[in-house]
Amino acid sequence: MDLSATQPQPEPQLARNQGDSTFSKKKKKISDASDFSTSFNDTAVLLAENIRAVGLEISKSIASEVVIQQKSEMTIQESALKLYPTLCEVEGLTEDERYRALSKIPDHPTQMLIFFSLPSAVRLEWVRRFLADH
Repeated sequence: MDLSATQPQPEPQLARNQGDSTFSKKKKKISDASDFSTSFNDTAVLLAENIRAVGLEISKSIASEVVIQQKSEMTIQESALKLYPTLCEVEGLTEDERYRALSKIPDHPTQMLIFFSLPSAVRLEWVRRFLADH
């Protein structure tokens, strides 16, 4: 009687290696996914930090621009308040020219600042030229 047919046969070595190989591939895939997840999270954190830093710089820049704008507006307002008394000091300027200049110069803030930067001796001519052009 041949007993070899009834005895359990060991699994062929090839099948076992295939199972181990499949398990190893799954483990590698999980490891790769974990590495990808970690890299993705690190990238997201770095991006968030950069966005936050840029946001702070933009906020500082906007605040600085607002302060500059406010200072500029205050300078223009202060100049507008001094405009009438200064125009009254310009010798040779007629009353009509004074009032026309008073109504037009504040509409041109840069020109108003230029007017105040001029020496008094040239203001009469400057106002007359300004009125002719505007």
